[in-house]
Amino acid sequence: MTAETFTHRELSSITGVSVTTVKSYRKKFPEFFFIVGHGKPLRFRKGADKLCLRIRDLFNKNLSVKQIRDKLLTEFESVKENRQLSETKQDSQVNNEEFEKLAKTTTQMMNGLAALVTAQAKAEQRLARMEKSLKELVQAQSESPAGTNELLQEIKEILASSGGLQQPERITAKKVVTIKKDNGQEESYSFDADSSAIEPDDEFLELPVVIHSDSGEFLGLPGKPGHPFTLQELVYLVSNNKIEGASKIWHKEGRDWVLAVKSAEGPLYELHFSMTKTPKGNIVSFFNRLDINSESRNHSEILAFFKEVRDLIDSI
Repeated sequence: MTAETFTHRELSSITGVSVTTVKSYRKKFPEFFFIVGHGKPLRFRKGADKLCLRIRDLFNKNLSVKQIRDKLLTEFESVKENRQLSETKQDSQVNNEEFEKLAKTTTQMMNGLAALVTAQAKAEQRLARMEKSLKELVQAQSESPAGTNELLQEIKEILASSGGLQQPERITAKKVVTIKKDNGQEESYSFDADSSAIEPDDEFLELPVVIHSDSGEFLGLPGKPGHPFTLQELVYLVSNNKIEGASKIWHKEGRDWVLAVKSAEGPLYELHFSMTKTPKGNIVSFFNRLDINSESRNHSEILAFFKEVRDLIDSI
């Protein structure tokens, strides 16, 4: 911590409330939190400590969000006060209701963009596999027409799963592949992939998440004190801590819910979960498969990934 800036964790230590609570303060009163610099962790400029202490005390007095905002406007600098460069003071003022609508709309746009980035990355992965298979198919046809059945079946399977990724709006990814045969002729293939967004319900997300142990038994890990590690916690940690700057989107593949997560420069992670009942009769979310860039990982790698993510629990 410096004398001029504070992180979420440092503000948590100063106020005696959790990091999640500090983040909720910022979500409820974003116009009073001024971010300094770029990168992670986020840092807030001098005065954020006094602001959080004041918000905590006002909530302890059972004041509503609106009542607290009205008091903060008279005691602290806000984004609204920095809008004096517009033509008139009247035009620069935005009432609380309008600001909340703007913040909500901005959040929706950011979520939509994040889903779009992940969806496009997923489409590129599948189209690359199709391109590779088609090139092999054309080559096999010119060498041995009888040996193409296996490749044709692989292409059919890829096409059958190409509609599996769900996203908020219709997104079309198009790729044209041109293949030159031995006789000099060229053939072009054009592919389109589109889909639309769903997410698992809260009941599924709140289930304990488990994997298979080395002996094949269901293995869960502790989460917050007195509670099991849940799917909701795992999703949060993967998309916010394990993979920095990541976008995420859910889609269905048969009985499985699949979480696709990708950062701007990193690989595409796909985590498969299914609801199941353990021999003891407990309903759980079974983490049964992990793909990285469309390549399935073995059990040891899934176990290591699961434990590594769980070890980040204290950051929630």
